[in-house]
Amino acid sequence: MPIDQLNQIEHVVVLMLENRSFDNLLGWLYDPTNPPPFDKVPPNFEGVSGKNLSNPEAPNSTKRLPVAKGSDLTAPNPDPGEPYQDVYAQLFGPLDAPPFDQVPPDPSEPATMQGFLYNYAKQPHVTDPSIIMNCFTPASVPVLASLAHYYGLCDHWFSSIPTQTLCNRSFVHAGTSSGYVNNEGDNGIIFVNDTTTVFDLLAGAGKTWKIYCGGWIFTSLALLTQENLWLPAIEGGRFSHLDDFVADASKGKLPHYSFLEPNYIDSLWWGPENDMHPEANAIELYGPSNVAEGERLLYKVYRALRESPDWDKTLLIVLFDEHGGCYDHVRPPTSTECPFAISPDDKVIPPGQPGGSGFRFDRLGVRVPAIVVSPFTSAGTILNDAFDHTSVLSTLVNRFDLPSGRLGMRQEKAPDVSAALTLPNPRTDDPPIPQPPPPSLWELAVERAEAFDRALLHSKGKPLTGLQAKILNGALHRLDMPQAMFQEAAQAKSALDADALLIKIETEFLGRRYGRPRKS
Repeated sequence: MPIDQLNQIEHVVVLMLENRSFDNLLGWLYDPTNPPPFDKVPPNFEGVSGKNLSNPEAPNSTKRLPVAKGSDLTAPNPDPGEPYQDVYAQLFGPLDAPPFDQVPPDPSEPATMQGFLYNYAKQPHVTDPSIIMNCFTPASVPVLASLAHYYGLCDHWFSSIPTQTLCNRSFVHAGTSSGYVNNEGDNGIIFVNDTTTVFDLLAGAGKTWKIYCGGWIFTSLALLTQENLWLPAIEGGRFSHLDDFVADASKGKLPHYSFLEPNYIDSLWWGPENDMHPEANAIELYGPSNVAEGERLLYKVYRALRESPDWDKTLLIVLFDEHGGCYDHVRPPTSTECPFAISPDDKVIPPGQPGGSGFRFDRLGVRVPAIVVSPFTSAGTILNDAFDHTSVLSTLVNRFDLPSGRLGMRQEKAPDVSAALTLPNPRTDDPPIPQPPPPSLWELAVERAEAFDRALLHSKGKPLTGLQAKILNGALHRLDMPQAMFQEAAQAKSALDADALLIKIETEFLGRRYGRPRKS
């Protein structure tokens, strides 16, 4: 019987990045043309090597484009479709995605995974649809690939629902999105979930937790979308910045649970966007969103933990919230195939109601990368069982003896990641995880100069991405800010505008935290 060392873990850390499918980042992890150690394909690895995988250019078209190898770290650009309607077209197409205010029919046949190419071709400003079929090799994502190889890889981890960011992230915090599937929720601004979170259960059990943010605290999607996190945020001490995570790790002062959020918006203060989200904005301070920035973040997090005095009792889970429209070939399981692909709470919002789609939560979303890093994990571990984001909750519930049944019916059935923790003693080796090259001083100077040049041109750009605009408006809504601030947000045309407004929001937030009255 395999050893289960979950009880040896005292610190669970989750880093959740953005909008990449498993195939997009790790499909070519193992392939005979890769350099060692990625040249030998394990028999139980569900990648793309040696398979005849393709998508048709259009409905009834005989012309097909195969999966290929890509090396452009800013691709895909422009951004693929990610709302529920687009994901439906990707999974069950090729077909035209229904308008955003219309609900796709309940599928009568299994997903075909044949609609990615056609759906991407239908997105605004796309000139080369074929890039959606490109997947990176280890040479392009060496940190992610090396962690996957030298620790544990889950090659059947699915996003919780077939849709975009906010509702999927709600599953990793609360085990439910309360019936919603798109980012708006029912307030027309930003989805907000009001049910019990794992942070509530941890606090009730006397366990510590903290959310570390790669950018401004008020860009935390956990804070903006989980009603129960508002009071802990104002009371202070539970939300901090990523540099504090590095410091806490070095001092052996990590909480029982750390949830890490990347920087979602280019900032003159916090630096480039590093969430790995494909570019979705016409003008960014540091150029198009680049996977290399996410690699640097991942390496920073890993080294902070590897060099921590608490390394021997730490578990890191690296996740992506959803696939973001990027190609994947593995069909998501349904409730008849997977015991936890079920509604967490039997909440279904009918079409016609605010936020309603009629989705029954009886199938999972698209497959995403998931890596388990622990000194109790053997190199080359591959878990083929199905997981979704509620598996994070199950890991916390089972390790810290949290109350059962408080985070939805799906969490009660979802497996934890203990199958990756099988070594009798913690490893003492330091695997060769390559350090990404930092930008040179000259590159940094040029980058910053170009950032200011772009800032001067921002008035000619297009509005912020949908998610970035929701972060701004959600923060203003959460703080009940004056209407003039909403008007300022509506006029924001670039990351520079967002950065300036977020400074004001952060100042207001910190003022309330420390008891200073709001200035009107």
